[in-house]
Amino acid sequence: MKNKLEINTIEQITLLLQISLAIFLISFGIASLFEKELFIICQILIGLLMFVIGYNNHKIYKRKYMTPIYIGLGIVIISAALFA
Repeated sequence: MKNKLEINTIEQITLLLQISLAIFLISFGIASLFEKELFIICQILIGLLMFVIGYNNHKIYKRKYMTPIYIGLGIVIISAALFA
């Protein structure tokens, strides 16, 4: 018996978005070591990544209990970046 994960186009796009946000986060994280002004972009990227992870966690992987935690962390991180 094979457990195959069936995903549609929107879910493929969100998985690709999650990978690309993670790559951007790593690159801006390394760049923010040298330029401190880029750290706010890292915080916003982390917040956006939390939203995408929460969506993928709920829709694709069917793990509904961690989704509110990811969404809450995304809100906290983005609001801390914008209002601090």
